[in-house]
Amino acid sequence: MKDLSGRTCAVTGANSGIGQKVAEGLAGYGATVIMVCRNRDRGEAARSKIAARVEGAELRLRLCDLAALDDVRRLARDLSSEHSRLDLLVNNAGVYRAKLEITADGFEKTMAVNHLAHFLLTHLLMAPLTAARGRVINVSSAAHTSGHLRRAPLESIIRGDGDYDGFRAYGDSKTANILFTRELARRCGDSGLTVAAVHPGAVATRIYNQNDNLSSLIVRLFKPLMRSPASGARPCLWLATRPDPDRMQGRYFVRMKEALPQPDARDDQLARRLWELSARLTGTYDGAADVQ
Repeated sequence: MKDLSGRTCAVTGANSGIGQKVAEGLAGYGATVIMVCRNRDRGEAARSKIAARVEGAELRLRLCDLAALDDVRRLARDLSSEHSRLDLLVNNAGVYRAKLEITADGFEKTMAVNHLAHFLLTHLLMAPLTAARGRVINVSSAAHTSGHLRRAPLESIIRGDGDYDGFRAYGDSKTANILFTRELARRCGDSGLTVAAVHPGAVATRIYNQNDNLSSLIVRLFKPLMRSPASGARPCLWLATRPDPDRMQGRYFVRMKEALPQPDARDDQLARRLWELSARLTGTYDGAADVQ
């Protein structure tokens, strides 16, 4: 059994699926777990379920709508004021939208939630993360192979301009997760922060439940053949507790094995461009070279 007693961990999307099982696993290891959820009722239900399974679980529910960047900023302020050290951040929450949706901030919703929100949250939590020499785990997907971030200007893609395809947008966001991982690792220097991206496998989660298009219906039909959320959580828990963090820095894993992502997702120039654009769009721009 891993011992994370005295450690503080945050998991986004902790009310269901992989996120709930990651939160449960971390609680079982003795960590204090901050469960970041959008819906209070679902969050409370998940917290009660974990508490019933893990004796003495230390669970903290924090509400945040990741589609609203001001809400992400509020969450980061609260966490930073409450915790001088944060040992682990699992950027797990994700959405898939069959039809184009634009957030109040003016971004395509899939990219806003799956990439921009986690980029911003991680950026704003760098002080407690580096103070703990912590880890960031970005939950990506093999679906990143359907992304193509070089097909159009990056800002146009993030804002949802042009023809929209739900699976491509999801693939774009998962490619962005890997690029963010690579660039964050490059910028970490000797801060002690460790970051990795992971595809947990084809897992039966709720991500397609809110779409009624044919592809989503087909995916739901195949759910009985997919891995369970508990199985999908194991790679995240493995990365969270590996004793050799230097061997995971900036890398992409498929389940518990390092893998080579598709070409877009290992383009370091594209990673820098995406970082600089994301920083500007989220208001964290640090004066780096202008985005091309």
